[in-house]
Amino acid sequence: MVYFACNLTNLKISVIGIVAGTEIQIPEVNLFLTPVNQTAKTNITGTAIFHSLLPNVSYTINASRYNTLFNTTTISTLLKNETAIAWYNVTINYPSFKLLVDVRNPNANNEPINNATVEIQEIMTGLYYKGHTNESGNVVFNLLLGKYKAEVYEENGIELNATSFNLFEDKNLTIYCNLYGLVINVKVVDYFGQPIPNVNVKLQRAHLAFLSQTQADGSATFTNIVGGDMQVYLYLADQTHPCIVKTFSAKESTTIVIKIEKYVVLAGFLVETSQFTVALIIILTLTVFAMIEVYRRRRARNLKGES
Repeated sequence: MVYFACNLTNLKISVIGIVAGTEIQIPEVNLFLTPVNQTAKTNITGTAIFHSLLPNVSYTINASRYNTLFNTTTISTLLKNETAIAWYNVTINYPSFKLLVDVRNPNANNEPINNATVEIQEIMTGLYYKGHTNESGNVVFNLLLGKYKAEVYEENGIELNATSFNLFEDKNLTIYCNLYGLVINVKVVDYFGQPIPNVNVKLQRAHLAFLSQTQADGSATFTNIVGGDMQVYLYLADQTHPCIVKTFSAKESTTIVIKIEKYVVLAGFLVETSQFTVALIIILTLTVFAMIEVYRRRRARNLKGES
């Protein structure tokens, strides 16, 4: 009887990416091993194992993620010093690419937005990156291959825009912030649509507040406002509580007309609409009585002249 020693080897594959000098273990990498035609996928630690392989065979590993092949590694044998071992370890480097983000303001002829915060997160692994645009509106990242979401914030922390993108090669990404640098015009009118001057106007956007006062045409103008949901508070002279609060959403430069139906502008003064109505009724009543009295006297005079 003849015995043949049949030593089998386990192949352990680790997929590692480098981010800012730190090794990152990459999960969800699909591995295809030939010639045995076996598949495996890296776990949360970035490793996968092919069990019980013949050590004196040449193998090829194809590594892919997001259906994109990024590495092909060939191993001549699984022997070490011509000797079969229980475990054979292979490390595959996960690729990284250069991303240039260009942030622009379409409301000002696509001028660059500097000092904007750009936050980027990989959708599957949650890898997070953060940077700030320079005077040219640019910021550069070195990112691992993947699918990402990018969010742009202005210097006060208000979101300007968000987008998703794939990074399978070096990429230039331009993000247009349509909500940046808007002009919001608040026009305040009375019950009859007449402009009301000298109304204190507060425009509230998230945690930011902007103050202005209406001019002779009833308008208060706010510039360089980030669009989105906001509130307008109107304060009449010497009042500490707003007479009107209005919520609206701005996606572009716009004029908001707010009618204060409680008041009427009369000879440059604000008069409550109810008081104005009472006064108008009294005036009309007196006018009618006066006209009746004039008519009565004229008729009496005419009758006297005829007699």
